[in-house]
Amino acid sequence: MIVTGYTIGRLFVPPLAMLGVLVLPDATLAAAVKLTCGRADVMNPNWGVPMTFAYAGGDAGPVTVTGPFGDFSITVKRSPMTIHGEAPGEALDGAAEIRVKLPLLTDLEACIEKTRDPASKPDDKDAFLNARDACLQKLAPAPEGVDVIAGLRIGLFADKDESSGEDAFVDFRLKYDAESRAPDGAMTVEPLPAQCVLEK
Repeated sequence: MIVTGYTIGRLFVPPLAMLGVLVLPDATLAAAVKLTCGRADVMNPNWGVPMTFAYAGGDAGPVTVTGPFGDFSITVKRSPMTIHGEAPGEALDGAAEIRVKLPLLTDLEACIEKTRDPASKPDDKDAFLNARDACLQKLAPAPEGVDVIAGLRIGLFADKDESSGEDAFVDFRLKYDAESRAPDGAMTVEPLPAQCVLEK
């Protein structure tokens, strides 16, 4: 499945300007890219282990992902892009239906109901997200894995000043492939990879 734009099924991917960029000075997307992130997520200690994204290059193809969520690939497509009308570059956008190492949806939802502030309203998104993040830190992944729709967006720019001092930023989201009691009807896990460096 190749998905471009900002909506992946029911999974909304915000504009790349909100997400950061992957910087490749003096390189293009046609070349192979290997990105290693020291932590798969900045908050969850269970995901404080390396995660890699490898792209063979070309106009379209798979990004191979390895890390605490398992090993899988997401097919992406290259497209031109800019940030704030400047900084010309290219983006990799894609999504895939995959199986990953996350808790069962029923277990996660039950934990959220027990953990969230009892004074919060059912549609209080902040209370829900706080409880979700706390539960993801204490629940073990299901041995058989769970089915999700994974969304990935990476941007490449020639201007190193666009990196804000970082080698790379990645937007990576995992949406459970089932109806949820979440406020918007979809349970989405949003790891934030950190300490990402490009293989020289």
